[in-house]
Amino acid sequence: MKVWIDVLGCPKNEADSSVVAELLTKIGYEIVNDLEDADVAIVNTCGFIAAAKEESINEIFSVVKYKQDKPIKLIVHGCLVQRYMHELRDGIPEVDALLGVVSPEKVVEAVRKSYDFVGTPQPVYKFSGRKINDEPYVYVKVGDGCNRHCAFCAIPSIKGTLKNRSIEDILNEIKFLIKNGKREIVLVSQDLTQYHDGSKDLVDLVRAIDNVEGNFWVRLLYLYPDGVTDELIEFVKHSRHFLHYFDIPIQHASPKILEKMRRNPDVKRLKTMFSKIRGSIEDAILRTTVMIGFPGETDEEFKKLVEFMREIEFDRLGAFIYSNEEGTAAYSIEPKVSKAVARKRYNQVMKVQEKISLEKNKNRIGKVMDVIVEDGKDGIYLGRTYMDAPEIDGYVHFTSSKSLKSGDMIKVKVEDCEFYDLEGVAL
Repeated sequence: MKVWIDVLGCPKNEADSSVVAELLTKIGYEIVNDLEDADVAIVNTCGFIAAAKEESINEIFSVVKYKQDKPIKLIVHGCLVQRYMHELRDGIPEVDALLGVVSPEKVVEAVRKSYDFVGTPQPVYKFSGRKINDEPYVYVKVGDGCNRHCAFCAIPSIKGTLKNRSIEDILNEIKFLIKNGKREIVLVSQDLTQYHDGSKDLVDLVRAIDNVEGNFWVRLLYLYPDGVTDELIEFVKHSRHFLHYFDIPIQHASPKILEKMRRNPDVKRLKTMFSKIRGSIEDAILRTTVMIGFPGETDEEFKKLVEFMREIEFDRLGAFIYSNEEGTAAYSIEPKVSKAVARKRYNQVMKVQEKISLEKNKNRIGKVMDVIVEDGKDGIYLGRTYMDAPEIDGYVHFTSSKSLKSGDMIKVKVEDCEFYDLEGVAL
């Protein structure tokens, strides 16, 4: 029997679904890349914000429509189901099984025998193998759920409190992935800085990973600002495998808005932290995420965010417009910012970041950089530097006189640039 798996939402879902795929393979199922070849369709959903929910619903309906011509089994699981189980069952009866945030084993069980289940969220897995795909990078979920209660975020109500995997289990997975050719390990969690395994914390985890033998990179995603310690900065500076890449979502830079968001309003502390990172690690890359249009965001508060961006000059920045989610504290906060105003501010933020990014890229022309190859043929290739996280940052477009394959690590001389991408030639 053949199974098609569709993964929506965050990288943590990618990790979950690769475990599901491996478990199914072990008991005789075949994983296929096209829905047309499948007997079973699994959709791993996201339910974080309105746009993600809409994408998940649209994908489910597209498979339902396909079912009219071919009688396949449809299993839907993940955050959207955890949040809207009854609405989905009433509204889309064609789905054969609805499962919330469950273990990979329960998804496999539903493939064999359809049933609905939503209980206490089980957002982390115990490593028992993973399906290996073609990309040189792979996401490793060290924990999920969250103990923080940001006013805009529905994650704690969907995935529950933070649950972490043991250091031993994470190391077993990473060693398996390196043995099977992965060149970049991307550690993900809702909040990496709150990782703990008994008395051991994030620094203990990354030290253990750094001792693993092999030629590979490790990237940290989702560091909560308050948890970025001097000890962590110093470790990254001297580590063997960890990239000098700091993904630290700040959400905003107005003390008033940060307080409404239920985040630390001490903007001075943020500046000090970013200054420490750059002062300690000369080639450090700072990435952040900001939210536009949070309730109560006036022109003055928005201006503070833009001024902060210009002062820090983030190497990478992502922005998204506030989504008014039921069940969150921000849902009842007034006044709301109109969609038109929020979109205008979003466009302004991205224009500011484009200018910052372009100037930084211009300064890289003439430099030689390490690049991990992702794709390409006939002398034209696509890759990433340590500055670029998979799927969210830029790329290096380059030529090479030698034949290269995905996962190769090479030197590229930068010869030109765009706003976010670099162009060059392999040495």
